[in-house]
Amino acid sequence: MKIADSHNHLHFDECKKNLEDILNRAFSAGVEKILLVGIDPQDSDKARKLSEMYKEFYTTVGIHPQMARKYSKEDVYNLSCQIDEKVVAIGETGFDFFRTPDSYREQEEIFKAHIKLSKEHTLPLVIHDREAHKETVRVLDENDGWALGGVMHCFSGDMDLASYILSKGFYLSITGVVTYKSANILREVAQMTPLDRLLIETDAPYLSPVPYRGKMNEPAYLIEVLKILSEIKNIGIEKLSEITFSNFEKLFLSNEASKRKERI
Repeated sequence: MKIADSHNHLHFDECKKNLEDILNRAFSAGVEKILLVGIDPQDSDKARKLSEMYKEFYTTVGIHPQMARKYSKEDVYNLSCQIDEKVVAIGETGFDFFRTPDSYREQEEIFKAHIKLSKEHTLPLVIHDREAHKETVRVLDENDGWALGGVMHCFSGDMDLASYILSKGFYLSITGVVTYKSANILREVAQMTPLDRLLIETDAPYLSPVPYRGKMNEPAYLIEVLKILSEIKNIGIEKLSEITFSNFEKLFLSNEASKRKERI
């Protein structure tokens, strides 16, 4: 079984303490590729350096919207110096109106800067959208943010939002939340999402699936996400893991991605 974790924070300190054990469990479960996602310049650099140590790791560079008041658009542009062959996307970026609703203007400014950076380096976007669906779509629309593709990480919207995002060629990434009793809308979204636009992720160390809810999340637990999605999509787990793995490669590592990077 091949499994790709499209959004992970294994470089966070709480994960790094037990990194070897976490990775051994991940590899035993079939995880072969992990995308480490940056949330600020220092964190992005940690992720990038860790990715140099493990062939299974790839990374993004970005500044999380929750950090918008601490950093400026110039800090986003300065991330250019971190981009190398293991950096396969820009982000995570977008809006977070759950944790930091008061920094709306600053979040929008650095969001736009990420879109510009993605175009300069011909890299896809990793989007964070928490309780800010309308604003996230507006900024992507107004700034041609769909152009190079990307993924809506930890998708939390409704069917209409999912349909619009899919129509723009983006991928939807599903977390362990899909295993929660209350996640009926997310399960409906997963059912209607075409197989060639579906990704899975841990968002580790957060959002552990049932039966690990309340514990630190890790890549090995993605099997629980696959189990639920295989029931929803009426497809075998092995086949679904191959499809989502292939989607990961298409978005971040394919010939299309390589051609983008050749134009840097």
